[in-house]
Amino acid sequence: MILLVFSVVPLFSQVQLITVNSQRNQDNSVSIFTESQAYGDYTVKLIFTTLNGYSANHSLNGNVGLVTVGRGKQEVIRLTPQRSGGINSYQYRYEYFPGRALTKTPDSSFLYLLPSKPGHDVRISKVSSLEERLGQKRSDDFYSTGFVYKLGDTICASRGGVIYASSQEVKEGEKLTQFYKSERNKISIQHKDGSISDYSILAPIQLIVSAGDNVLPGQPLAVFNKESEKYTVLLATFYLDEKKVLRENNENNGNRPSYITYIPTYFYFGENDKPSHLELNKLYTAQTSNSIVTAEMSNRDKKKFKLK
Repeated sequence: MILLVFSVVPLFSQVQLITVNSQRNQDNSVSIFTESQAYGDYTVKLIFTTLNGYSANHSLNGNVGLVTVGRGKQEVIRLTPQRSGGINSYQYRYEYFPGRALTKTPDSSFLYLLPSKPGHDVRISKVSSLEERLGQKRSDDFYSTGFVYKLGDTICASRGGVIYASSQEVKEGEKLTQFYKSERNKISIQHKDGSISDYSILAPIQLIVSAGDNVLPGQPLAVFNKESEKYTVLLATFYLDEKKVLRENNENNGNRPSYITYIPTYFYFGENDKPSHLELNKLYTAQTSNSIVTAEMSNRDKKKFKLK
């Protein structure tokens, strides 16, 4: 048996959030490991450009394997040499994407809280996709909701989950006449069903949470702490679409990743109001509900927070 080992070809040149390496074991099998510094789940796409004389313990779609990885180091695929007496060789490159690659759309009827403290008002603003701003046709599945706050207001979690990433580095808010700003303060939350909510914030903030924190619906995330021309949060919920991830090319369409699918969101207004999408320019008062707060909690957590 002739063994040929090739180097890994990553698709990133910057410091890696996730790295993939391989090692040959004593039985001549090959273990492929990922090491992640991310909070929450990521999907690693392994593209085998060469795979001769090996069988994998993970199902492949053609020459592509998708694996879900968490923080830390883990073996994701093991290649076992086939008893053919021929040449054994492998070579691969990899990409990674935030979230778990899902084959089905998560429940789109899930109810979200308005992202503000109970009793506080938010106004709904129009959100345009980047394509629209460039005079192009809007993507069919694009969906985002704009919430307008005031100085000193608190941004709260509309749904519980783990803080995927958070940023408060942008110290200057976007101006009313500004077309688009590539760098924004952001908070991303991964939910229990694998969907992700991005809170894109157009003003300076003071973060209350950090990446890796688990938050409940209604929990404070950040405060608008500096004067700005607008205090707006653009909230979009989406999931990592397995079909799109498996495509050969995942180039961005402008600023919109081509591998995600947006999920329209329904919000809670009160026990006597029917859940609905939000009307443009209308003022809404945030309210809370124990049934929403506990919807994705375990019995243990309900007992811990005395919500059972």
